[in-house]
Amino acid sequence: MLIYDVMCKFWIHLKERFEESDYLELPTDANIRYAIGTFHVRGHIAPCFYRYALTYMPGAGLIDGEILESLWSVLNHISPSARSASDAHREEILNDMMNHSNFKKLVVIREC
Repeated sequence: MLIYDVMCKFWIHLKERFEESDYLELPTDANIRYAIGTFHVRGHIAPCFYRYALTYMPGAGLIDGEILESLWSVLNHISPSARSASDAHREEILNDMMNHSNFKKLVVIREC
């Protein structure tokens, strides 16, 4: 199963991309199912939702498909501080927050 936020357009020429690549190889007997993560598929047109949503694929499970969007809610807490910062300082603030989040995942610290 391949999950990508614009899979409805991306899969059309996927086999050609593999054939043109020196580094990628697609198994000839592969049974590939194309999907769009739950977070992104809600923004697509209705036919995309029914064709590519993980909700309607047996055995797919429910996942967002990407982790970055799940960090946005955490980053919203620091947005007032970052909003008034210079570009360089804003980048440092965001990097520090993301690194802190990654460190907490590494040592399995959970916030209550």
